[in-house]
Amino acid sequence: MSNFTVLTDKTVHEILMSLSKPDILTFVDKIASSLQNFSVGDERRHQPEPAVINRPDGRKNLFRSFTSATGVGVKIIVDPAAALAKEDGNNALSGAERQKMAGLHGVLALCDRNGFPVGIVNAEEITGYRTSISAIILYMKRRRTKNVVVFGAGKQALWHLRLALALRGSEIERVSVVNRSKERTEGLLEQIRGENGERWKADVRFEGVLAGDEEGVERVLGEADVVFCTTPSKQVLFPARYLTGRKEGCYVSAIGSWQKDMIELDPQILREAAERGGSDGLVVADNRDDCLHSAGEVIQSGLGVDKIAEVGEILHLLAGESSERQEKTRACLETGLVVYKSVGVSMTDLAAGQAVLEMARKKGQGVSIPDF
Repeated sequence: MSNFTVLTDKTVHEILMSLSKPDILTFVDKIASSLQNFSVGDERRHQPEPAVINRPDGRKNLFRSFTSATGVGVKIIVDPAAALAKEDGNNALSGAERQKMAGLHGVLALCDRNGFPVGIVNAEEITGYRTSISAIILYMKRRRTKNVVVFGAGKQALWHLRLALALRGSEIERVSVVNRSKERTEGLLEQIRGENGERWKADVRFEGVLAGDEEGVERVLGEADVVFCTTPSKQVLFPARYLTGRKEGCYVSAIGSWQKDMIELDPQILREAAERGGSDGLVVADNRDDCLHSAGEVIQSGLGVDKIAEVGEILHLLAGESSERQEKTRACLETGLVVYKSVGVSMTDLAAGQAVLEMARKKGQGVSIPDF
C-alpha cells in the first residue's frame, strides 16, 4: 500500500507559482523526456486512444488515459465554453459565475506501475501548466524574444506568459495580449503586471489589443518574435499574410484547437513553413497523427505526414551526432518560421502529475492519506 496525496487547485497553483527558474527547467526536461519516449521510444503503442464526448448542451467531455514504465492514470476534462455561451446569452450567469466556470475543469488520477493509487490532482492548473511547458520547449531555442504576442486571456494565456517571463524575462521588451473582450484583456494584463512586479521584475511593456482592431493586430504581428495562440476558436485568428509577408522568422504556437471544427491558425501559415523547409521553415506537432485527424488548421493545410515533425523527434535529432540536417534544424529553431501545433500527449499529463505530486510531498503540501 502507498500514501495517497490529494492536491486541490489552490495547492497546485501555489506549488507551480513558487518554482524557481531551475525548478521550471527541470519540469521542462521531464515533459521533453516524455515526448521523446513517445516519439522515438516504445511508448506510443502503449497509449490508449482518448475519447471525446460532445454533450447535447454543448459541453465537451475529454477522457484521456495513459501509461508509462513508472505509472498509470487517467484525466477527465470538461470544456463548458459552448454551453456557458448559451447560458450567458440567456442572462443565466452572473459575472462571478461566468469567471468561475470559464476554462477547462477536471481531475487527474494517478497510480504507480502496479496499480496502487498515489494521488488525485485537480486538473485545471496542471493542464494549463503542462500544455504551456510543451510550447515552451521549442520557444527556449529561439534566438530573439523581444516581442511576444498572446492570443487569448484565459489560464493557458496566463501560464504561457508566466513561463516566458520566468525563463526569458530579461530578453522580453513588449508583451501584447490580443482578445475579443476588453474586460478580460484588462483583467489578464492587471494580473500579469502584478505578478511580474512581485516575482520576475522584467522590464516589459504590456499592452492590450482588441481582436477586432485589424490594424493593431497586424502591427503587433508584424513585429512579433513569438506568437502564442491559446483560444478554442472556430475561426482563424488572423490572416496568414500578417506573418508570412515578412522576412524575419517567428515562432508560432497553437494549443487551443483540438477538434476538427476548431481552428486558430490560417492553414497557409503551416503550408508556408513547410514549403520553406531546411533552415527557414518547420512544422512541428506534439502528436502528428492526432493533429492530422483532430486539429482544424492541420487538416485544412493538406500537409502530409512527411511535412510534419514531432517535438520528440526534433529533440532526439538535436541530442544526436552532428549532421547537416541537425545544423539546419537548429538554425531553423533559432531564427526560422516555426509552427508548433499541440493537441496534447497523454504521457505529458502523467509526467506533470507525477512531478507536482513529488514536489508537494517534498514541501509537505496537500492532504496525505496513509494506506489508501
